[in-house]
Amino acid sequence: MSNGSIDPFNEVTMKQSALKIILVDGNMGRSAILRRALQDKGHEVICRLDGSSNLANSNEITHADVVIVNADIPDEAVFADLRDVNKTKPKPIVMFTESSGDKMTGTAIKSGVNAYIVDGLEENRVQPIIDVAIARFREFQALKDELDATRSQLAERKAVEKAKGILMKHKNITEDEAYQSLRKMAMDKNKRIADVADGVISAFELLD
Repeated sequence: MSNGSIDPFNEVTMKQSALKIILVDGNMGRSAILRRALQDKGHEVICRLDGSSNLANSNEITHADVVIVNADIPDEAVFADLRDVNKTKPKPIVMFTESSGDKMTGTAIKSGVNAYIVDGLEENRVQPIIDVAIARFREFQALKDELDATRSQLAERKAVEKAKGILMKHKNITEDEAYQSLRKMAMDKNKRIADVADGVISAFELLD
């Protein structure tokens, strides 16, 4: 490839890897250094906050790909703010800090921090750390989604079983007949059997 030409593949890769980042740091000088390091990698710091108190409610959190927190000695308030983010608008979170210890690390992880870095902020290490945080975040979200799906399926099965029991008792029919009755109601109403089962349970609970 001749000098001055653009490699389309590399251009696409750069565009795909560009991240929108929220930076939480009360130290202006340190923030400026980190912002420059991120921009050199093609990323954009869309917002810098002096503290984490408004993080969950900030307009930018919806658009951010990653949150980076610089906290020399993070306190419980910081971790509470990160837990709010993790509950409402989960994002990959990187924390740079000077505080170590198993208890602090454990609290950080429970708060949704995906990369907890104690041994200093070095510009050349920022990108690998972000990559690890994103990978851990995606793995955790995949496991959470799988767990949520399993719980939902179990709840739906319980609802169907309970609805079948109600129909068997009140209509004096067999288990198979009760299931076929639920199935027919679902087809007639163009609904899922689980939704029909919930309706049956609610209706008979009102009668009781």
